[in-house]
Amino acid sequence: MKLAFALFMVGVAASWGATTSGGATCTSTNSDLSQALSSCSAPTWGLAADSNWVVTIYDQTGDRQTIDGFGAAWTDATVEVFDSLSAESQEQLLGELFGDSDDSISMKLSRHTVGQSDLTPEDIGAWSYDETSGDTELNDFALTPPGEAMASWLKRMQDMPSDYDITLLGSIWSIPTWMKQNQNLMWENRYVYTEYVANYLQEFAARGVKVDALTLQNEPLHLGPPEWTMFMDSSYAAVLSNLTRTKLDAYGIDTKLWAYDHNTDVPEYPQYILDNTPANTVEAVAWHCYASNVDWTVLSAFHQANPSVSQYMTECWLHLGTGEGFFDLPNFFTGPLQNYASGVLAWILGGSVNYDVGFPGGCGQCSGIIQVDMDAGTYEKTQDYYTLGQFSKFVEKSATYLKTDGNYDYPDGTGVQTVAFRNPSGSMVVVIVNKIVTPLKVNVQLESGEGYAVEVEGSSVTTLVL
Repeated sequence: MKLAFALFMVGVAASWGATTSGGATCTSTNSDLSQALSSCSAPTWGLAADSNWVVTIYDQTGDRQTIDGFGAAWTDATVEVFDSLSAESQEQLLGELFGDSDDSISMKLSRHTVGQSDLTPEDIGAWSYDETSGDTELNDFALTPPGEAMASWLKRMQDMPSDYDITLLGSIWSIPTWMKQNQNLMWENRYVYTEYVANYLQEFAARGVKVDALTLQNEPLHLGPPEWTMFMDSSYAAVLSNLTRTKLDAYGIDTKLWAYDHNTDVPEYPQYILDNTPANTVEAVAWHCYASNVDWTVLSAFHQANPSVSQYMTECWLHLGTGEGFFDLPNFFTGPLQNYASGVLAWILGGSVNYDVGFPGGCGQCSGIIQVDMDAGTYEKTQDYYTLGQFSKFVEKSATYLKTDGNYDYPDGTGVQTVAFRNPSGSMVVVIVNKIVTPLKVNVQLESGEGYAVEVEGSSVTTLVL
């Protein structure tokens, strides 16, 4: 009887383990891309006695921010390189980026450059929506060929069949140079500026493109070439935020305003805007990654001061040709997410294998998550496509971020960082970034009790769906 009972219990335990995993899955990308969004051994229910790393998921008391999505930025360069592909390749690529099929990374957040940027190809040249000097009535306002091409691609993106909407952020790099003096918007043109913004949103809407949010000036504290930069201090940004919100409301345009769109080292800039505009004028703050020794805990401090204001990490560059590391993208995803970011965007979506699509003096060394050979009419998915997909493919729109413990980086840059989410469908997603070169036996311990054991490959990004 004792032997029979023991055998019975072994059978129950084996089948219960498979069942309570509930179809849990494991997907991984490693640094040599021998695994690239590839299946790995599924986690098993029950904590392992021989684990060498423990992650705790606060699935009962750790609910934090709502997640809008993950993605990358459209630029004139992206449009030009994608235009070089055949119609068949374009449709295939859109599906792999924005579709909801098994072979897509299903990005749910996107950004586009409003007018020229530092990634406007030289053959397009300097441009805006109105290059007629002194045209304060904006009689010559027009999207122009590069603006039309951008709108066309964004429409195709938003028309991709899926059960979610893709949130689109527009970011202005520069208004027409004739509206500026000494790289600042002339005060007498402040109402022209708001009309320019409204015209852009109306023209995009007329072409079927919904712009969900807008930043009034990309990197407002950066001074560079006048074609694609403009200085805007916080006091001017507050005035323009108020005037622009008033203008958009008058036209019935519901595009939200996000503040700042620059680095974490000057948090007083967006705080000033929030403190000096009426409630709900600005609904979110956008951050970039370029501060020296970037400190993402700035976002947590900002959240404590402004708990009703959403935050996003809207730009961090990719640069495969100049020393980008495998963990660069995972690092600038996990850091903001652990500190209340509702979404993360890489810079940029599509680049050229020849690095020949930047504006002179701009980011010629920038790469995309997709790199295109315009001569051959082919494209390749980079390591950043796959590591971004480890987040975007599995985290649903409006998921809830869950607090985690067990994150640690060693002085040599190795370590483990984890982020976790509860999807609206009920599944839980855990992304484990293992920057240690050796495999780890990880216990994923749930606050609600027990947990899962999984082996995570060295130098990898692994996503568990539980």
